[in-house]
This record gives sequence, structure tokens and C-alpha cells, in this order.
Amino acid sequence: MKMEILQECGVLLCVLVFAFARSENEIIKLRSPDSVSSQCHTHTTMSCKITSQDEPSISMFAWIGPGGATLCKLDERGGVVFNDSAVSCTYRDKQLDLTIRHTKPIHEGRYICKLRSNLGGKHSYTQLKLRECHNQLHYHILDGNVTCGARGVYPEAHIHWFQGPQNLTHSSVSHPSIPAEDGTFEVASTLPHQHQSALNCSLWSPSTGRLLSSIQMSPPASPPQSRDTFSRATSFGAVGTTVTLFAVALILL
Repeated sequence: MKMEILQECGVLLCVLVFAFARSENEIIKLRSPDSVSSQCHTHTTMSCKITSQDEPSISMFAWIGPGGATLCKLDERGGVVFNDSAVSCTYRDKQLDLTIRHTKPIHEGRYICKLRSNLGGKHSYTQLKLRECHNQLHYHILDGNVTCGARGVYPEAHIHWFQGPQNLTHSSVSHPSIPAEDGTFEVASTLPHQHQSALNCSLWSPSTGRLLSSIQMSPPASPPQSRDTFSRATSFGAVGTTVTLFAVALILL
């Protein structure tokens, strides 16, 4: 008999614990997007929203970066405290918005929105992913070799060479990628020997298998023949004028 009573009490206790936990989950919730995809060098905003039946008394509400540092949080008076100059935060209607002003590859990763209150503690995760980015392609010619490259590339990409429909990439020499502090790379490639027809330098992304950008390079112009002809004609005219003046001087004498 006692054993049955104990079993019934145990079942009742489990039901009460489950009901309490379920009730707490329904009292307050925390929502933020699972993932955010952003373009390089643009503003990126992630929002974290509290939903609750009753008005919570918040002891902590913050955004935490991928490295574990608190980026911004509410203070005791409900104001926002910033701990990183690269971000800004606003709080309104139980929503804390984190904005990265100039998004770079170093900002990629998992962000945590964390809440502590009298109604319970919650946290949610948002994954920030950057799309491909790069600066304008540039090139220069030195000793008959053409070098083409780009800065601010993310993720790492390759330079491909074309001459019309012909792919010349196998004849080029790729330079080692140079990492920058912001997480981007500088990539470059050299095509030996100057070609006499137009070349195309393209930035190719191995992650997506597509060309991101390209630049057309015209062959160097040959020195104009008219310039040499003009020089020879000018020299001949100068000599003829000198002979004529010398003959006139002799007659006058």
C-alpha cells in the first residue's frame, strides 16, 4: 500500500514539474533569426524580441559576439551600453537590435542573444554569413608580363585568363593569397609574355563556381608610323632651308 502511494506521489511530482516548466516556457519567450546573410561593407542588423504574458523585470539583456565578448547590453536604467565601437544597439518595445556598421568577414559567426529576468532566463542564436565580396580588378604590364589582381576578396578566389574563347589560365602563375586584417584576401596572377590581342582577366569563385568580375585588357598600341615620317620630313625641310640661305648669302657677296 505504501509503495503504491509513493509511486502515485512520484508520478504527481513529475507532472507538476513538467507543468511548471511548460508554464514558464509560455510565460516568456525570446526570438531572433536563425541566420542572417549580409553583403560585405554594408550595415547588418539582427533583432532579438521578448514576448511575455507579463511585463518582465530584466536583469540582463545582451548580444554576445562569436568570440564570447558582450557587444551591447541594457543597463540598470534601461539604457544601452556599447562595448564595441564597430556596432550600435537600440532597445524598444522589448526588442534589442544589434547593428554592425561595416560588416566584414571577421564578423562572421554565431551571435547569442541572452536574457535574464524575473520570469526566467532565455537565449537564442543567430548565424551571420557573408556573401561574396571583392574590390575592382586592376592590372599592370611590366617587362612584357601582365599581372592582374583584386583586393578585399572573400572568400578566397582565383584569377582566370581568357583570350577570346581560349582559356589561358594554365599558362599563368598564381601569386600566394595575402590575408588582410578584416578577413579578406588580396589575390593576383601573372600571365607571362605580352599578347598581341585582347585579354580578359576574371575573378572566379571556387565556392560557387561562377565568375564574380572581369576586366578587358587591350594589346599595347604600336608606335604610330606618321610620327617618324613627320620627324624625317621636318629634318629634311630644315636642311633644305639651310642650303638655300647659304646660296643667297654667296650671291650677295
